[in-house]
Amino acid sequence: MAAAAPSPAPAPAMSPKVAVSPKAVDRKVVPVVAAAADEVSNEVHVLAVDDSSVDRAVIAKILRSSKYRVTTVESATRALELLCLGLVPNVNMIITDYWMPGMTGYELLKRVKESSKLREIPVVIMSSENVPNRISRCLAEGAEDFLLKPVRPSDVSRLCSRIRW
Repeated sequence: MAAAAPSPAPAPAMSPKVAVSPKAVDRKVVPVVAAAADEVSNEVHVLAVDDSSVDRAVIAKILRSSKYRVTTVESATRALELLCLGLVPNVNMIITDYWMPGMTGYELLKRVKESSKLREIPVVIMSSENVPNRISRCLAEGAEDFLLKPVRPSDVSRLCSRIRW
């Protein structure tokens, strides 16, 4: 009688390969730490968007001195990404520079107003250029207000009535 051939050893379990694009690996995702539930509900959260680090710092300082919680980002594209992914929760207002490379603040405004998820967030546009046609166009597209830079603390009081809870 012939000896039975040994049964083959089971194949080692292979983990599935995950394709990761180089851009996904290079991108930094900064987690947003949520405050306590009571704190979030009582605090106005503003997303400030400006490609100038100086202007971002100025607007953040003014808003924080008025007791707003502020998240700052350097581009409209990044702002939209964070909003759509839900990484910046409970945003009560977006304040954005008009002229930025890539996506302008005007284009961000249009994208926010076209989104069923985001359209209720008030958007305020800022610019150092007083161009009446630009201001009219932004307001016609749904901007809550248009501020001229440099933004001053007195401008913040105007924004209070624009914020939706």
